[in-house]
Amino acid sequence: MKINRFVNRVFNSNSYLIYEGNNAVIIDIGDFEPILKFIQDNNLKIKALLLTHTHYDHIYGIREFIKVFPFTPVYTSVFGKEALMKPNWNFSRYHEDPIAIESPMIQALNNENSIQDLNGHTIKVLATPGHDKSCLTYMMDYMLFTGDSYIPGTKVIASFPNSDKSDAKIWYDKLKIMSESYDIYPGHSDIHFSRISGRDLT
Repeated sequence: MKINRFVNRVFNSNSYLIYEGNNAVIIDIGDFEPILKFIQDNNLKIKALLLTHTHYDHIYGIREFIKVFPFTPVYTSVFGKEALMKPNWNFSRYHEDPIAIESPMIQALNNENSIQDLNGHTIKVLATPGHDKSCLTYMMDYMLFTGDSYIPGTKVIASFPNSDKSDAKIWYDKLKIMSESYDIYPGHSDIHFSRISGRDLT
């Protein structure tokens, strides 16, 4: 399995493309063009787009994505599905780029869900609200894709209208403990390799 990280122009958010063979999934969608070029250059088939949360810097490429891949599932939380339709909730209105999108391919996930879309690998879903009500963390093999719920060494921002400081702290602490045995792929900043995983190259 291979992972390519894309650092986006808006707030240096991260998008990830995970692939094995020709099958791939994307986590968060910022700058669409470099991701699409990578997909085309490597002849990849996109099985799903997973959103860690629905703030603008993690979703602003979604309209282009849906145009190019209209039949590919987009996964978010129940709150995230609603937020994709409301520019004030997803903050796109404050970037003068309003996103109000609805599609039958946008599906809501919760803690009871898992996704088996990458050559038999199971992607488990963990609802981690706090930074935003829409926050999800995705667990796959030795990896945690935490969005903005846990960025190693960075305090979680929980001052937005749909934030909750208490939940943010709870999930930050839980994910920090999990980072001892999982590699962390956060929504911003660098990947954090667990020493237990054996992939720490520093």
